[in-house]
Amino acid sequence: MFPITFHPTGETHDSLLKYAVIAARYQDKWILCRHKERTTWEIPGGHREEGESIETAAHRELFEETGAIDATIQRVTDYGVEKAGVITYGTLFFATITELGVLDPQFEIAETALFDILPENLTYPEIQPRLHLEVQLWINFQSGAGELWDIYDEERNLTGRTHRRGDPLKAGERHLVVHIWVRNQEGKFLLTKRAPSKGYPNMWECTGGSALAGDDSLTAAIREVKEETGLTVLAEQGHFLYSYKIRNNFTDVWLFDTNATLDEVTLLEGETTDAKYATREEIMKMHHEGVLVPFPYLDHIFDRM
Repeated sequence: MFPITFHPTGETHDSLLKYAVIAARYQDKWILCRHKERTTWEIPGGHREEGESIETAAHRELFEETGAIDATIQRVTDYGVEKAGVITYGTLFFATITELGVLDPQFEIAETALFDILPENLTYPEIQPRLHLEVQLWINFQSGAGELWDIYDEERNLTGRTHRRGDPLKAGERHLVVHIWVRNQEGKFLLTKRAPSKGYPNMWECTGGSALAGDDSLTAAIREVKEETGLTVLAEQGHFLYSYKIRNNFTDVWLFDTNATLDEVTLLEGETTDAKYATREEIMKMHHEGVLVPFPYLDHIFDRM
């Protein structure tokens, strides 16, 4: 696997940025393209041409590889891929396409297709899934922009500072995230389906989110369950399971036992579109099929419940 690093936009010198990659959505699905000489799929993108800005390259590549006539493109991050000791830099974008035209036959793309999740037969399987993940994390970071978070240091000590969601965190700064698994009397777990406008669109997940300024972990867990499902859970129903440090956050995993039925679940507009209870086996099957938001602890967390 090639080492990939991500850098805030503007940190990498503009002259080093050779590629523009655009993760794009159309009609609430990811649009991928297939080169005329390949049988595999890829995220739209390509080389920056001489004299182009990296933003101009992104707009051109999106048009050439998808036929996009009208689209909003946002710059997500710069990245570097190391291969054989050489680092190649590019910029990753996110696009929302509102109108597609016909692919021009003079360009190299044979066809496009729409996907809910990335297919397995990718042209660059060691790189594209990691870029795709970075885009989805960025989308999540943008949603709810304006929220205030408490800032922790690397040792999980409160710094006394707050951070406004949507702004980049500084090196060494972390915030608190909670994941909550709600279990009913049958031993099944509540899952909700993410709205198509969010990161990991149309995928299933447990309840979760970022702690707000002033929240401790338990308070954040109870609040997130109420906000995302409409259910009221009590502190005495909660069991702390696991904590891990990843990227720029500390993530705490909770279990709450409840006798709530699906009829009591309220979907949150713009956040969730469906809900269901699932067994451990069903959840693991969804995980392997790629329709569940990836949780790095999933292989062992059920043994703690």
